[in-house]
Amino acid sequence: MRWLKLTAFSFLITTVTFISCKQEANLVLANYAAYLLPMNGAQEVPAVSTSATGSMNVTYSQASKTLIYTLTWSGLSGDAKGAHIHGTAQTGVTAGVIQSFTGFPATPAGKYSGTVYMDGIRMIESQLLSGEYYMNIHTAANLGGEIRGQILLKKL
Repeated sequence: MRWLKLTAFSFLITTVTFISCKQEANLVLANYAAYLLPMNGAQEVPAVSTSATGSMNVTYSQASKTLIYTLTWSGLSGDAKGAHIHGTAQTGVTAGVIQSFTGFPATPAGKYSGTVYMDGIRMIESQLLSGEYYMNIHTAANLGGEIRGQILLKKL
């Protein structure tokens, strides 16, 4: 009888562990993306009057906790002085810098790619997935940012 109880208990633990791992694996394997997200002066707070435009292509993998992005821009009022990810803030709200881009081209038009790891401290996955981060590009004429785009990912 004792052997039967131990076998049943062992089977129960194995089943619960398998189901738990399977559910966790399903969560971890989700991927998200957004392409050609607009960047413009109207999204800055306060809005910036500029003819500059840009776009963002972003992907995020829950398995690797990595955000991959490419920014493309043109028509800035002068050379870019920097670019960043800001958060946490919904559309129409400002927030502090949480990730600066190193080696960002000091040009009025260009392209830049990079990756960011969601470390759970500085950059938090749930905040990314709920649209609470944005990217912007700064110039001398617009030190607070000339163009901005909200990171709004969709599950694939």
